[in-house]
Amino acid sequence: MNRRSFLRAGAVTALGAPFAGSLLTACSTKSSSSAKANTTVTVTSYGGSYNDQLTKTILTPFKKKTGILPTLLANTSLAALKSQVQSGDVQWDLVELTAPEYVQAVEEGLLEKFDYGIISDKGLPAYAKAEYGIKYLSFLFVMAWDQTHIPDASAPTDWAQFFDQGRFRTKRSVYGQLSDSSVLEAARLAEGVPFDKIYPLDVDAALRYLAQHPGRDRLIYHTANQEPIQQLTSGEVALSTSFNNRISAARKDGAKLNFSSRNGVLAGDYFVVPKGARNKEAAFRLMDFMSNDADAGADFDTTTNLTLANTAALAKLPADVADSLPTSPKLADSILVRDDRWWAEHLKKTEQAFELWQAGS
Repeated sequence: MNRRSFLRAGAVTALGAPFAGSLLTACSTKSSSSAKANTTVTVTSYGGSYNDQLTKTILTPFKKKTGILPTLLANTSLAALKSQVQSGDVQWDLVELTAPEYVQAVEEGLLEKFDYGIISDKGLPAYAKAEYGIKYLSFLFVMAWDQTHIPDASAPTDWAQFFDQGRFRTKRSVYGQLSDSSVLEAARLAEGVPFDKIYPLDVDAALRYLAQHPGRDRLIYHTANQEPIQQLTSGEVALSTSFNNRISAARKDGAKLNFSSRNGVLAGDYFVVPKGARNKEAAFRLMDFMSNDADAGADFDTTTNLTLANTAALAKLPADVADSLPTSPKLADSILVRDDRWWAEHLKKTEQAFELWQAGS
């Protein structure tokens, strides 16, 4: 999947169908051109447990409140958005992008301006509102482990311990899609670089560290959000990078996994509307609902362990839930905030360097 290309074969949830809340394999990801404009809205995200959670907490309540039928796909990508806009055949209405991808899409003129006449910005935190989208979601890139092999008492407490081959004689799975993987930041943190000195990111130094700790041959890579869950629960690895919500969801399903928020990297995704979207008004109405409906937002935060850009929702959360969210003030001194601008400006060059390094060049 650019974050999470898993399920890019075109899985879809049609909320009006009997299978609401599940992902169905579709032969086509096209929305129906015969539907009356703005009675439907086609949303693309990253699939797996997250799509199920988004359906339950946001899309189903939105349908009940407005009558607009959402269709949720699991094949989001900037490349596909760009292709649709350039061809003039825009099938998607609301698209999830990583922060670096958002900046790139704005620069390439691929997006509709958000209509804040339809979307009330009353519930939006200052960091979330943008001209061409909303940074609607905050999450943590974290270190995770298999509790059957690494008890919590022995688990790594920082990235230096995570990468220490002498301490944990196991391969590590790391997220290989740099658009929102923070493995290079993790390497610099492991070297002892303080949070406020991580950027501009020294890519060469990060790669040198990984070559030594734990070494190229001790790293395997995942490119989809469900992969580390599968790798950890199958025993393929005992340590992996992941996102806090994915581990939380797996734990709720009974998996013997855990993670540490400490030394996590805080990042976020945007929802955007492609230029020429057929149902952009419905998309804006969905974003208004996400940003301002307190009950749905609180349910989302509690279910996902992610922070939705909805201040009214935060006010409804019990203290233990609010304190566990990626944006909790209690975590502020122990996490790194990802520099979206740096990544937007350096993504392609850094990806090339990373690929050459992986190949041993």
